[in-house]
Amino acid sequence: MHALAVEPIETRASPPDPQWRRREDVLVMDVMQGCRRRGGFASGEEIVQIMRASWRQPISVLARWIVARQVLSFSWRSQILLPLFQFEESRMRPLDGVVAVTTELKDVFDDLELADWFIKANAWLGDDAPADRVITDPPAVLEAARADRFIARGC
Repeated sequence: MHALAVEPIETRASPPDPQWRRREDVLVMDVMQGCRRRGGFASGEEIVQIMRASWRQPISVLARWIVARQVLSFSWRSQILLPLFQFEESRMRPLDGVVAVTTELKDVFDDLELADWFIKANAWLGDDAPADRVITDPPAVLEAARADRFIARGC
């Protein structure tokens, strides 16, 4: 759990409305719920504020990570959202295991699907969510990503 001075975004977001018809909105709420146990989310602006303690140019650093898809991020309600489980709390640096997996899957999943992949049970990991194993067993999570990439590509 990250000890942040900001209120995680999922506590500010309204619950899913049963009348939502957009798949993306439903998926965002599923991802937010899945991350609630794993430290929640923060906006890009909130992440930058936290990074200021450890990084000289946190906006540039975070922007590079997002553009290179080295971190999980997606846009919703005109904000860039980032799950907090992917960062080392001390320096707000992305976990090596997360970077390896995002590199493996970024060509087969969009940003939101990638975040969803991390929080859903994965058969290759004995039905554990990759987010729950990425700190303790990064090689197993990377192998699960490789298997799922192979399946997603159909080859």
